[in-house]
Amino acid sequence: MSTPTDEPASPLSAPAARSSVSLPIDSDGVPALSTLPEGAPLSLILGGFLALLVSAWAAIVPFIGPSFGFSPDGTPSWTWNRAHALGALVPGVISLLACLVIVVLARHPSGTLVPSRLVSAGFLIFLCGAWFASVPVVWPVLVGSYFRDASSSLTLAYWMGAATGPGVLLAAFGAFAMGRAGRETHQNS
Repeated sequence: MSTPTDEPASPLSAPAARSSVSLPIDSDGVPALSTLPEGAPLSLILGGFLALLVSAWAAIVPFIGPSFGFSPDGTPSWTWNRAHALGALVPGVISLLACLVIVVLARHPSGTLVPSRLVSAGFLIFLCGAWFASVPVVWPVLVGSYFRDASSSLTLAYWMGAATGPGVLLAAFGAFAMGRAGRETHQNS
C-alpha cells in the first residue's frame, strides 16, 4: 500500500514545494514584507521615491496638465515645443534617473553606501531642481514668455505646481542626498 508521502510530487501539483524562497518572520510571527537589509537608510529610500514622483510630475505636467485645466503656457495637451522639452522634460527625466540611482543605492546598509555616487546623483537632482525653480525667470529673458497671463491665484498655482514648487523640493532632496554622502564618508573612515 502506497502512502501519499511515498509518491514523488509532480511539478505541476505542488509549485510551492519547489520554491525555496521564504519570507522573513517578524517578532509577532507574521511574515515581514520588507526586503530591506538591516540598517538601510529609510530616509533616503522614502525621500528618493517622493523626489522620483515630483520629478515625474514636473516632467509631464506641461503635456498632460491642459487635459485637466492646468496649462501654464496656454498650449493644448501634448504640445511639443522647446519650452516643454528644455524647461520640463529634460530636467525631469534627468532628476528621475538620478532619483532611481539613489533609491537603488539606498537599499544597501548604512555605512556601505558609495559616497561619490550619492554626491553625483544628489548634485544632478539639485541642479535639475534649481533649473525648475529658475526657468520661469530665465526663459523670458533668453527666449520669450514661459507662463501665460492669468489671474494672481492661477499664476501662483502655475509657479508652485509646475516650476518653483517641484524645483525647491528637488533641490532640497538633492542637498539632503549630498549631505547623507558626507555622513557615509565619516562612517566608512
